[in-house]
Amino acid sequence: MAEVKTIKDSTSEYTVSIEVTASEYEKQFDDELSKIARTAKLDGFRQGKIPHSVIKKKFESQCHQKSISNLIDYHSHKISTEKKFDLVDTPSAKLLDTPTKDKNLSFEVTYNIMPDIDLSLINKIDLEVPSVTINDKDIDKVIDNIRKQNTQWHDSSKEAADGNKIVVDYEGKIDGKDFKNNKQNDFTFVINDTIKGDPATVSLFKEFSLKCIGKNINDTVEVANKMPEDFPEKELAGKNIIYNIQIKKILTGKLPDLDKDFFSNLGISTEDESVFRDSVKTHMNFELKDKLVSKKYSLVNQKLIDAFEFDLPNSLVNKHEAELKQQYASFKQANDDIDEKIKDIATKRVKLNIIYIKLAKEIKTNISDQDAIDFCNDQSPAFRQFYGEKLKKDKSTTLLDVKNKMVENSIVEYVIEKSNVKTLNVSFSEIMDD
Repeated sequence: MAEVKTIKDSTSEYTVSIEVTASEYEKQFDDELSKIARTAKLDGFRQGKIPHSVIKKKFESQCHQKSISNLIDYHSHKISTEKKFDLVDTPSAKLLDTPTKDKNLSFEVTYNIMPDIDLSLINKIDLEVPSVTINDKDIDKVIDNIRKQNTQWHDSSKEAADGNKIVVDYEGKIDGKDFKNNKQNDFTFVINDTIKGDPATVSLFKEFSLKCIGKNINDTVEVANKMPEDFPEKELAGKNIIYNIQIKKILTGKLPDLDKDFFSNLGISTEDESVFRDSVKTHMNFELKDKLVSKKYSLVNQKLIDAFEFDLPNSLVNKHEAELKQQYASFKQANDDIDEKIKDIATKRVKLNIIYIKLAKEIKTNISDQDAIDFCNDQSPAFRQFYGEKLKKDKSTTLLDVKNKMVENSIVEYVIEKSNVKTLNVSFSEIMDD
């Protein structure tokens, strides 16, 4: 009989060490050897008639590994069943000693236990959920952006003006010294164009526009830009960078007309502008749907993290932390606080995963393969294309991925339904730019 010793017993984790007797191991080994003997084929022997000594010599290593694996699985499951654990995930085992003449098989098993989560707390969550109606002004704005993206640019000999495209070479210095990636040739930007990005990027583009407007080809200008104190790269954080810029080209743009040729270039066969507008609105609705789903996830996830307090399995947190450290290894030198941030991210991920597992059991969603396929067909063209290709390569795994996504969506909608919801009316551009 195996000897079991408790190493850790908490509300979130249960760890035991298990030592299997030599007789139990030998019985398992002999059983595995017998299974192989019944089906093995070796030259010079009839199937099922191969001598035991020959089978053992040929398959000893295979039987050894399989016996260890089976014994670990058996005892892990046995303890879980006896304890009636509600587990977060599959138990993890660590081999301590392999069976030899001098040592018995021994290993540790860690069970991550589902904490006691009172789901009724969801009823106390306050959520502000955005609601958006696409109107004609929204469609006009998107069409204007599409036209800007398809601007026809031509060289200009006039001084740089608002809306011109500028091509420059630049070099930046801090206190007269170079820094990493401080120069670029043929850098292109549009004067006073709307820029999205981090504050440092937005600020730099504004300064470039301000200094280059009214200048001519071959002019040089100097731009000073102070980096934010919290900029991720410590070498640049809070520093004042002086950029020397040489203007190489000035281009003026002409927006395309809303005609058959323009529509055709966008893959729409029509001469009717209203048909084009309907097509644009259809794509806007797909984008809006994806954005609202993403926004709901963000709102719900943070509220769930804040609403529940329970002990987390250290083994799970440590596992996620190790994975994240590998992922963010390149940021280590640039950010002294990266380890602390990684720990926080890992903790939140594990907490959220556990809550989702608990909610999935509560909702008990039953999704068929056809439901998953119908879900894919109801998504945006990009989503359909992506999952269509994946389905061709590996249908079963892809359908499982889609079903998991559908379960997560159901959980988010369940939380919203149970929470105290206030609807916020926002515009299409507000939600898309958020």
